[in-house]
Amino acid sequence: MARDVDALAGRLALELDRRRFLQATLTAAAGLGAGLGVACDARLPVYPFTLGIASGDPLPDRVILWTRLAPDPIQGGGMPDVPVSVVWELAEDAAFTQGVRRGLAVAHPSLAHSVHVDVPGLLPARWYFYRFRAGGWESPVGRTKTAPAEGSLPGSFRFASASCSQYRESFWTAYANMADEDLDAVVFLGDYIYESGLGDLSEDVRLHDGGRCRTLLDYRNRHALYKTDVNLQEVHRIFPWIVTWDDHEVSNNYAGDIQDEDAPDSDPPASEFLLRRAAGYAAWYEHMPVRVLPPKGDSLEIFREVKIGDLLAFFVLDTRQYRTNQQCGDAIQIICPEFPDPNETFLGDAQEAWLLGGLSGSQAVWKSLAQQVIFSPTPFLGQLNFDQWDGYPFSRQRIVDHLVDRDIENFVVLTGDVHASGAASVPLGPDDLDTRIGSEFVAPGIGSSFDDDLANAAKLIFESLPHVDYLDGTRRGYVRHTVTPASWRADFRLVDTARQMTSPIRTDASFVSQAGVPGIVPG
Repeated sequence: MARDVDALAGRLALELDRRRFLQATLTAAAGLGAGLGVACDARLPVYPFTLGIASGDPLPDRVILWTRLAPDPIQGGGMPDVPVSVVWELAEDAAFTQGVRRGLAVAHPSLAHSVHVDVPGLLPARWYFYRFRAGGWESPVGRTKTAPAEGSLPGSFRFASASCSQYRESFWTAYANMADEDLDAVVFLGDYIYESGLGDLSEDVRLHDGGRCRTLLDYRNRHALYKTDVNLQEVHRIFPWIVTWDDHEVSNNYAGDIQDEDAPDSDPPASEFLLRRAAGYAAWYEHMPVRVLPPKGDSLEIFREVKIGDLLAFFVLDTRQYRTNQQCGDAIQIICPEFPDPNETFLGDAQEAWLLGGLSGSQAVWKSLAQQVIFSPTPFLGQLNFDQWDGYPFSRQRIVDHLVDRDIENFVVLTGDVHASGAASVPLGPDDLDTRIGSEFVAPGIGSSFDDDLANAAKLIFESLPHVDYLDGTRRGYVRHTVTPASWRADFRLVDTARQMTSPIRTDASFVSQAGVPGIVPG
């Protein structure tokens, strides 16, 4: 035992010496540039692109390129507290013999040495290759694609929708399979990280880097841990992403400025929740390839429209930041006497007005909500999940009535959150589950599991509803969507197991929406 303790102490001492050397060398190198008031161009002693590279939010003539310099990723990043120059390049080929654009970005310590480069002057619907250089090191080569031209009608657009990548519960085997798909983009619907604690290897396949996230450093380290996953890095490297968040990027089931009512005793007091939310928002921005402005305090506006020519419009929603508190609690439970409150809001006034105006003005064949929680009514043995749209019926009905009153066709909701696969025809309302006004496809968790005891019972209950065609809570995966002017096809791609490094994947079910015909049919 003494020998084991001595060996452990020796390893810890070596690791401490390594960290001191790394920080001292980086600080010294940074001084070369800092003394002149310019970004550091000196060589970094350790490879800085440990978190990979990514692209996102494509437009017809531009795309966001992302990376973060982090030689010591889950210990704060390991960079000096000075700006650092980052060269970016974009070309038509992976060998970079046909260069298109090249420029210099600055990785600021205030943004954890992340960079968001909005590359202009590109051609629509075109694949490009990109890379970064910093401190004498070169990143991997990434691939990205611009959106189709405005006013054009692409023959097809294929993407995957995914959500809920709990690190502890799986090896993200689904991402390894997603990398083999022929996709134009990935749409991620929230819970990119989980703020929860370390975990237990008697139940989990791997552990978090520490306890529950509370500070900006905690959230940065958690994002960095997740970004070190090689399967996730590969999917980011080869496809542009369109990303939104949900609750676990901050705290489970939070509502606006209100902390989860069942927050653990180890969480900060509710009076400090906005500080925690600000930290979560800042770290999310620093790690996502998104075309949004950096956060201001505890607020970050992320709702936006991404157009795929006149074929498809993604209305990317934020159903967390602006909502009022869940009226009857934030779980599945019996309806409370005061429900529903006509003053509740799910999106907030500004976002809701933006959405309704966008739906009315869109020229796209298909109008899609890229959002977090189940939109269609899903009563559960006389109970409701008040954290979903069911808990905010006036907000949901205003959207449904807007679609009906203005004859807006081809409405598709993309959903995550519940760790289960689901397909439904969006009904007119909870009192009329038979009249169809759109479609909803719920992506299973990439890594987050559904309650085993509930999976089979939920399947029986929900598939008995007239508007629900499919539910599976037993397996992890994603949904592959193929959109054409005539139809929208959703294939539910599920792995056999997510608790091993590799696993076969198969299409468990397929559904199709025909343009001009609301609802879904088996495909």
